[in-house]
Amino acid sequence: MQKRHFPPLPQIGLPESYYAQMSKKADQAGDMFAREAAKVAQYITLALDPNLDWLSKRRYFEHALRRHCVPQLLLPSKEVQEFFTGLADTVRHYAGQEAMRLASREDDQYAVMARTGVPKHVITGKGQVFFCSLMGLESRKPDWFNEEDWSQLKIIRAHWI
Repeated sequence: MQKRHFPPLPQIGLPESYYAQMSKKADQAGDMFAREAAKVAQYITLALDPNLDWLSKRRYFEHALRRHCVPQLLLPSKEVQEFFTGLADTVRHYAGQEAMRLASREDDQYAVMARTGVPKHVITGKGQVFFCSLMGLESRKPDWFNEEDWSQLKIIRAHWI
């Protein structure tokens, strides 16, 4: 049995068009794994746009997880499953990193508000809106976060809500 070659995820931080072109070339070559790796990098890049709100970012992360981090094979081998698990872990890493960046920025703003005498109920209200948007309404971890980032976000949220 021949060992499969699984491509690494392309370096994140290049223009989105670069990943689209990589995906197209992999598609033409019939390399499903390279295509999915390029698509994951493309959607991570789109999600990291600093001009997007969290909901838009989350849609890109969710799309990558749902469409490009799941093997299309009926019975994937262990190696194929590990490849797609690695892609999904990468998406979760970047989603968590981005959520932590946003939560840290918000945490800093709430601290300034508290130091300048803004009433606690005002800060709590803003925090509820923000963290509900970031983390969802349910108490369970959404698929787009890993356990470590989810735990950290809950700690930050608990400080203000």
